[in-house]
Amino acid sequence: MKLGHKFKVLCLLLALIAGTTLTACTKKDTTDEKATEAKKEVNLFIAASLSDAVGELVKDFEAQNADVKVVVNADSSGKLKSQIMEGFDCDIFLSASTKEIKELNEKGMLVDNSTMDLLQNQLAIIAYKDYDGAVKGLDSVKDAKSIALPYGSVPAGFYARKALIAEGILKVENQDNKAVKAITGKTVSEALGGITISEKENVSVALSSVAEKSTEIGFVYVSDVKRNENVKIVSTIDVEKTGKITYPIAKVKSKKDTKDKAEIIDKLYKALSDDKAKKVYEKYGFKVD
Repeated sequence: MKLGHKFKVLCLLLALIAGTTLTACTKKDTTDEKATEAKKEVNLFIAASLSDAVGELVKDFEAQNADVKVVVNADSSGKLKSQIMEGFDCDIFLSASTKEIKELNEKGMLVDNSTMDLLQNQLAIIAYKDYDGAVKGLDSVKDAKSIALPYGSVPAGFYARKALIAEGILKVENQDNKAVKAITGKTVSEALGGITISEKENVSVALSSVAEKSTEIGFVYVSDVKRNENVKIVSTIDVEKTGKITYPIAKVKSKKDTKDKAEIIDKLYKALSDDKAKKVYEKYGFKVD
């Protein structure tokens, strides 16, 4: 066989091999895409303070249910409640406050008998890890130069404002929930003698602000300290001053739910609230009911 002919045969064989390999890869990619598309999605809304604990539970749940993808939306409970009311697709809501759950229930947006008080938490004043400043507790927050304070619409911000009222720092005539939530950072600043108040959209942002030393101290939950090694608790705040901080869980009604989807939602709901889950929550600093 002539050298030129051998070269042509070799080129033809290489082309055939390359084409076969490409076809195989294409089939594999197509199969992988179909497998991803076939996954059933469940939408889970959680308070930002639950990000790490629920993240661990979701990872375990997806490992045991390969055909399910849990889409997690973590933010302030007030914002999440508003999104649900606006029609955002949510199947399960785990809130940092009972107020949001109560409002949704009054609107008829929750599945009957699905609401359950799951966890307890406590408010804390935090500072960066090596902090050795003047603030030792609620009675000395006025000595801080700056404070990371969640908005009043955020449960942690609401509880912080209640604590400041109970301590006599904030003096307001109307102390109903709506009025307390409406107290601005400017009002808090004035009550503390002009301290810089940096209002934050949720506890995760407040936590990061203190950890990065953007603010001297901040108001977050006790459990949040376990989420960032660069902060420490300066003082915990008595429950008597904030009221009981309860995290309820509930299923949200949806017109899109099929029988199959409802079974998956029920399965996730149980995985988030059973005894195994409670041990995970405790590991992250929450108290279990």
